[in-house]
Amino acid sequence: MNKFILAAGAAMLALAPINAHAVTGNVIFNGTVTHSCTITVGGTAGSLDANAGFTTLSSSIGSGSAGTATILATGNGFDVSVDTPSLSKPAEDTSSETLSASYSTTGASSVSGTDASAANDLNNGTTNVSVNMQAVKSGSDVFEAGAYTGTVVLRCE
Repeated sequence: MNKFILAAGAAMLALAPINAHAVTGNVIFNGTVTHSCTITVGGTAGSLDANAGFTTLSSSIGSGSAGTATILATGNGFDVSVDTPSLSKPAEDTSSETLSASYSTTGASSVSGTDASAANDLNNGTTNVSVNMQAVKSGSDVFEAGAYTGTVVLRCE
C-alpha cells in the first residue's frame, strides 16, 4: 500500500502545474524629428499701379495691392526674407529702373515693413506674409504703355 501511496503522490506531482519564470524583452523605438519651413503662395497675387507721372510702378499706390503668402515653420531657427525683385516689361520700355521689395508679417511672427535686405526670425507656427514691390524710373524716363510683371522671391531659410 505504501507503494500505492507513493505512486499516487508521484502522479499528483506530475500533474501539478509547473511555474515558469517571467521573461522580459525590450522593444526599441527610433525616430528623427526634422523641422521644416513651407511657403504657400496663394490667395492674392499682387498688382502694380503707376503714379500720375508714370515714373513709379508700385503695389502700394493707387489700385496696386500686395501679394500674399503663408509660411508654416515647424520649429524655430528659420528666417524670412525677400530677394530684390525682377521686372518683365514691354519691348518699348528700354530705360532702366530701380527695383525694391518689402514685406510685413502677422501670425506666429510679426514684422512691419521690412525691406529686402533684412532677414527676420520666424517663430514656430503659421505666419502670414504681405509682400510689396516697387519700380522707379530716374530722370525723365517713364514706364511705357504695356504689360509689366514683377516677381519677388520670398525665402524661408
